[in-house]
Amino acid sequence: MKRMIMFAIAVLAISIFVLPVTLSLFSGQHRWYNISPQENQIPCKKCHADVYEEMMNMEPLNKKIAGQSNSPHSYMDENCELCHRTCFNMTYNPSTGKYEKFPGFTYASGKDGGSIPGVEAHAASTIECMDCHGIPMDAKYWNHWGYEEYKGRCYLCHGSSGWYRGQHIPIPERGYLDFISAGGFGFGTTSNDTGERAAHKQFVLDSIINPDMEDANEACIACHTKIQVKLNFNVTSSLMISVNDTYNQSASYWNVANISPGGYITYKEVKEG
Repeated sequence: MKRMIMFAIAVLAISIFVLPVTLSLFSGQHRWYNISPQENQIPCKKCHADVYEEMMNMEPLNKKIAGQSNSPHSYMDENCELCHRTCFNMTYNPSTGKYEKFPGFTYASGKDGGSIPGVEAHAASTIECMDCHGIPMDAKYWNHWGYEEYKGRCYLCHGSSGWYRGQHIPIPERGYLDFISAGGFGFGTTSNDTGERAAHKQFVLDSIINPDMEDANEACIACHTKIQVKLNFNVTSSLMISVNDTYNQSASYWNVANISPGGYITYKEVKEG
């Protein structure tokens, strides 16, 4: 009997510490977010705090509130859906060497208390930088001005004034036509995009076929963000030139048959942000 009493006391003592922890595991799991209103009500930063911190540190908050930030990305810190639930979908066509328009994705939605299941993506999609930066103009293909995630929020990308973090603020004007198009590669992102002198075009093309990230994102991120980049440059230090001489009774002609680089030297560089 004494053993039973001692055992009961031990179980009770353990329960005092274990039960609150067990109950806390279920705390809040039956309080769902209301996703019926327009825009996004789910706090992405709950899981993606590292991304949120990067976005917050892009520009000082007081500079953004004062309308002095020239980067459209800087206003996306609380507006993740503008990129990751976009209606834009640009795809590189290797046969034409151009980016072409394709229909956008269907995301899951609970707008107005209804239910739309996602198709290509549920909450968010992995995007290509060129989905936005490869567009010369909408031309009523997506009609993005009426798209649910963008409606009434033109100012966040195009500038003017509007609501940001509970304040009505000015945002620098950026225009509409070609205002963020990545021209200069000959990809057709602007009306006069020839790319005939582009030094980094091959880097972009190689990134497109690289499977690690979406489309050309490797090149975009390597150049345009502060991520560390390690480079191995194989630089030639010599050339072998083969020249053939042909002649007749009146003249001699020299023809360069081949030029072959050689003597490669590898230079390693690390580029910090």
